[in-house]
Amino acid sequence: MADDNDEIPSNVLNILKTASEEILDKQDGFCFTVDNGPNEENTVEKFSYDESEIAEFINFDMLGEEGDNLESFNHLITNTNHVDLTGDRKVLKILLDQGIGQVVPENYVVLIHYIAYISNLQEPFDVTYLQGRRPKRFTLGNGELLPGLEIGIKTMTTGEHARFIIKPELAYRELGCPPRIPPNATILFDVHLVSYFSPESILNFDRESRDPDIFYKNLVQVKKLHLEANEQFKLKNIEKAIFRYNRALELLHIAGCKNDNEEIEMMKYLNKLYTNLSLCYLKQCAFNKVCRMGIEALKYSERFSKRSAKLFFNWGKALRLLKDFTEANKKLQIALKLEPQNETIHSEIHKLEKDKEFHRNVELVTFKDDLNVDDTERMAPEFWEVFNKHLTDFYAGNDDVLTVMLNKNPDDIEVVKNKASAYDLKVHVITKAGVQTNCIAIQK
Repeated sequence: MADDNDEIPSNVLNILKTASEEILDKQDGFCFTVDNGPNEENTVEKFSYDESEIAEFINFDMLGEEGDNLESFNHLITNTNHVDLTGDRKVLKILLDQGIGQVVPENYVVLIHYIAYISNLQEPFDVTYLQGRRPKRFTLGNGELLPGLEIGIKTMTTGEHARFIIKPELAYRELGCPPRIPPNATILFDVHLVSYFSPESILNFDRESRDPDIFYKNLVQVKKLHLEANEQFKLKNIEKAIFRYNRALELLHIAGCKNDNEEIEMMKYLNKLYTNLSLCYLKQCAFNKVCRMGIEALKYSERFSKRSAKLFFNWGKALRLLKDFTEANKKLQIALKLEPQNETIHSEIHKLEKDKEFHRNVELVTFKDDLNVDDTERMAPEFWEVFNKHLTDFYAGNDDVLTVMLNKNPDDIEVVKNKASAYDLKVHVITKAGVQTNCIAIQK
């Protein structure tokens, strides 16, 4: 990579120009107008967006503090949650949700959705989900993508969600992309890899996509997969159900839509599929994935179909079990507003209050000075007194999952497993982005 003060080679400029046009041009709900001619007096710079649509993508977590010594998006990075893909911190990857299969091969065609942010700017500058757009299509290896984004995508598998923090040297460099992207901007992409194709198979895909009835032909397959997945779920074949729901999602994303009627139909099915997946992941005690499915579903349901009480119930229950009681209550209250007479929702809110009490009791007997926390320290005897009572109550009650926060001491995890086995209960160590946490789930 040339020094920042060197003249930028023409081939790099072409790559940046292609990527900039692909990212910024013709965005539904956006307007970018740039005059790069020599007469600066006639330059027009304008940016606008549909606030009602962009609002749901605003993410205040992206905002960091201004400061000379702070790395952009530094507040999102911990010692253990990221991978340095380039060895010099120019592309950092934070895995949000694991995919399946092999990583994308060289020179393949990828279909991706993404939300793109600039540091210290709360609204994204590009959102592929707006207006129900189909995933963006890029061919790797020919300069269609920003260099840093291509490096990141080459590490992804089908269905994966990941976050890439890209330094300006591998993004828009010192040029930026006026008026929205300033010079030397660090960019963050939240990426969902929908699918990828070999160069040969994409030719068949292109031929099929010219069929004016391709959407409804795909929809027939989507409905078939949806019914098959429902049957597998009833048979408690959760993995097989998940596979079919995800295959249906892939078909919908690939087909896209050509008019308002197709768009509405697509959004309804996307919302159904993500909601059903949230229940599958709840059954697997994959609570962080449940939350991810909720986020994905809302990108569609908020604009094109009615809100689903089932989605918010699943989401709220997952948050309760992750001990995020405030957010859990918010989601459950939405579910209750949608179905005020639903006894299951009322019961879950009652469980939330009991779980909060249990968690408070645990905190009282395990309180430590935060400055001197030893994450491998054994739990105190007082903790086990509280835990034993709650485990007994759980076994006799009607809840199906109990979670508890431990230190990361393997001996304590073994104690929990032994106590659970006495009741013939299953134990799961909860993971987030493939990394084990200190949250333990006990399941009937």
